[in-house]
Amino acid sequence: MIQLPPSESDDPAETAVARLIARLRKARTPREAAWAVSTEAITAIGLEDCVVYLLDNSGTLLTQMAAYGPKLRAPQVIANPLTLRLGQGVVGHCAAARIPIRIDDTRSDPRYLVDDAARLSELALPLIHDGELLGVLDSEHSRAGFYQGHHERVMLQMAALLSAHLALLRLSVPQG
Repeated sequence: MIQLPPSESDDPAETAVARLIARLRKARTPREAAWAVSTEAITAIGLEDCVVYLLDNSGTLLTQMAAYGPKLRAPQVIANPLTLRLGQGVVGHCAAARIPIRIDDTRSDPRYLVDDAARLSELALPLIHDGELLGVLDSEHSRAGFYQGHHERVMLQMAALLSAHLALLRLSVPQG
């Protein structure tokens, strides 16, 4: 029996990225865009949680804008949004350095901060568009060493799509 390679639609990551593109086209606010990414990232690669932090206008504080996973208490609402300074925790270090950070075992990394529950691995990706830092896409998992190259590739695609959409939303806001 001849087996055909899976079609693009059989790949959950590609399907989730395609769904994300469609959802971003409809997103009219940063919160809607962040929510779309956090939910599709979990669908795409089996994450336990996904949080989007956005940088404030002062460029010094990152605040949770959307979360899917344990912090979620109601649709599109975070019970107690966490705010971090640049350089604080894994998310703050990711933003300050503007580089992805993948931690295979958070127990051995002093940058790791426990928010709602301790997890053993973390992946944080900066949201950057045209050289401007907009925030961080972050995910944690209860299993050490969970994140692999394919997780990072899909999350990087989603981070790039979110960054571009956030920049587009900024441009569409009337200047007063």
